[in-house]
Amino acid sequence: MLSNANKPPRLSPQRIAIAAAVALVLAAAAGWSVLHQTAVAAPVPAGETVDPPAPPTVLVFVSGAVAHPGLYELSPDARVADAIAAAGGVTTLADPGHLPNMAERVNDGRQVNVPFLKAGTTAAKLDINTAAEADLDAVQGMPPGLGEEIVQYRDEWGPFTSMSQLHSDLGVDSATVTGLEHYLRVVLPQQ
Repeated sequence: MLSNANKPPRLSPQRIAIAAAVALVLAAAAGWSVLHQTAVAAPVPAGETVDPPAPPTVLVFVSGAVAHPGLYELSPDARVADAIAAAGGVTTLADPGHLPNMAERVNDGRQVNVPFLKAGTTAAKLDINTAAEADLDAVQGMPPGLGEEIVQYRDEWGPFTSMSQLHSDLGVDSATVTGLEHYLRVVLPQQ
């Protein structure tokens, strides 16, 4: 006769389902811990310092009536006024009634333009007898190096008496002189 003592215990379907659920939960917990392990930082030897990461920057193009138009790298919280200051500030040729919003934040990859005064506006004309070389170089249509030549001429020969001296004394072609007359003027010094 067979006794029940020799028979292996029979597992009920309910016990099998519970055992499978427990195994599944344990496997999921083990998998999650493997995937979400935090990286252990390499130890820094004593006496050495770790450089902090470089702060993020934005790249802005500043153009128009500024001393040094070009690309400038600024902090992300910089304002338009900071971008214009980085470009050397506005020149005397800037249109003060149409300046960009100086309090606005700059954005990466954007342009800040300082508009010039319209041609023919007498307030925009620089006196070639008193203007700085940088201001002369910023004049629209100014040939490269002519601002320096004007200042050297003034220093050596005295003030200009007419715009035509740019042609007769410095050799600038007549068409260029005519174009520059929209932005330059001659004010004779008082004696």
